[in-house]
Amino acid sequence: MPVADAPSVPAGGAHEYDHFADIYDVWTETAASTQANLPFYVDAYLAAQGPVVELGVGDGRVAVRAAARGCPVIGVDASTAMLDLCRARATREGVTDRVDLRQADFRDFTLTEPADLIALPYHSIGHLTTLDDKRRALHQVFSQLRPGGRFIFDDFLMTPALITQMRQVQLRAMYPSSSSSPTPASGSSASRPPEQDTFLWVTSLVDESSQSLTVVTWEDLVHPDGRLDTRRYRRLSLSWLLPAQARQLLEETGFEVEACFGDFHRTPFADTTAVEQVWIARRPAADDAHASTTT
Repeated sequence: MPVADAPSVPAGGAHEYDHFADIYDVWTETAASTQANLPFYVDAYLAAQGPVVELGVGDGRVAVRAAARGCPVIGVDASTAMLDLCRARATREGVTDRVDLRQADFRDFTLTEPADLIALPYHSIGHLTTLDDKRRALHQVFSQLRPGGRFIFDDFLMTPALITQMRQVQLRAMYPSSSSSPTPASGSSASRPPEQDTFLWVTSLVDESSQSLTVVTWEDLVHPDGRLDTRRYRRLSLSWLLPAQARQLLEETGFEVEACFGDFHRTPFADTTAVEQVWIARRPAADDAHASTTT
């Protein structure tokens, strides 16, 4: 089924992330995929032979780690608030000279020098909520890669079990209101002063027919005696591709698919075992393109 042909939002969900930035560190620290995707992307960045670009750089969780290991990274994001977080992280790590931040849309960003690697981590292709937007972004990525350059991205692998889980109301984390360090809901409770606690909840409205979802999260600020003080809601608009759709979009754009993995440990994709879809695609080298036109 195609992704819904609905009005699109700025790539990266800029206006949504401007309101999401203050809980983003908690959000990523308690996400199932972030511990695995960090070394995967950092290793890919370090292996590149030229400019590395991260689309949807967010708070710099991946880009700054790579920069700390000596890799210059161009970080692109549409959200001012997220770019501010990334800039602050780069400053703390002393790598501002290796992190070049640019505010732009996935669909029309431009580079002064073609990249050897462009990455779109953490399911961020899902913030492009129509097939047309995804197609436009892939064409732009292709145009900004040098011949032989690679594009790496991951997307949700939506299964019935995952959809059921997403539709449930879950306690994502709890943490003192004065701290940004979360205690995952599944972990043990640490001792904390008698101050207000924050409970971070999440659920998702999943529309399987349009391959779209709205992630709804809310923070409850609770008095020590258990009374609710304040509640704040946020939402993220997302969509997903089926693996066959992702491959078709890549090939239509002109990419050669080098690999599709079922997780961030580079396990070959298989319907029965995969938990992610992680794609590595290459813009054909100039001599490849010439060969294909002469055969």
